[in-house]
Amino acid sequence: MKKILIAGILGISLFAHGESNDPGMKLLAKGENQKALQTFEQECQNGNGWDCGNAGLMLYMGMGIKKDISESKKYYNKGCKLNDIDSCENLAEIAYKEQNIISAKAYFKKVCGMKKYIKNSLDAKTIAESCKKAQSIK
Repeated sequence: MKKILIAGILGISLFAHGESNDPGMKLLAKGENQKALQTFEQECQNGNGWDCGNAGLMLYMGMGIKKDISESKKYYNKGCKLNDIDSCENLAEIAYKEQNIISAKAYFKKVCGMKKYIKNSLDAKTIAESCKKAQSIK
């Protein structure tokens, strides 16, 4: 089941972002999860927000590695600072799930304001949904 989930996430991520040449994604596709995580972490340190989000996702989901929510949030936060829409949206969703409503609303608002970073239709959809969620939180 985990392999199916990982393959599904990998497929969606590749489709959504067109990052089929990403070294970390290639490793993840081969099932080399630890090496993939290390590659995402390195690319994140080099300023690639999308790979920060990938590291965050792997850690949050425990994708073939030990699940670590706290470390995941650190990678999502760095990705968000590097204007990765998905990283910011994931932080918003985590904050909302943890009932940290003030932070959730702030992150949803941030995503709502990220229109200049749209790369594809999924980014546009994420932004539109985040704008609605920011407005709905009182």
